[in-house]
Amino acid sequence: MTHTGNADECPSWCTGHDDGQEPFPPRWHRSNGEIVPVVERRRMTLGGSTPVPLTAEDYVVALERDTHATYLYIGPLEDGTRFIAVTTDSAERLNTAIRTALTSAQEHRRRNAAPSS
Repeated sequence: MTHTGNADECPSWCTGHDDGQEPFPPRWHRSNGEIVPVVERRRMTLGGSTPVPLTAEDYVVALERDTHATYLYIGPLEDGTRFIAVTTDSAERLNTAIRTALTSAQEHRRRNAAPSS
């Protein structure tokens, strides 16, 4: 699809998968996804007598856009039924919260790794 900057047309990050769609709304667009290897916990809650099973999985992080908004899509590469797609404003708020949580986890690791005197 041609990228001219017109809001009704394909965004510059769209990979062109929408070329087969009708030339009028509702159109949707998707960027190339970044593949991120993750280890995820599939059980909903922690605790109990058995260890929480962990699963290695490849996730996709991509941009999507429809007539309503632009979204950040995050989901397993091989399972299109489990994902989140949040607006980019929401993704920025999540990013701030994730950075805060990771900073706290890093500080905890450093404190526990420091030799006691």
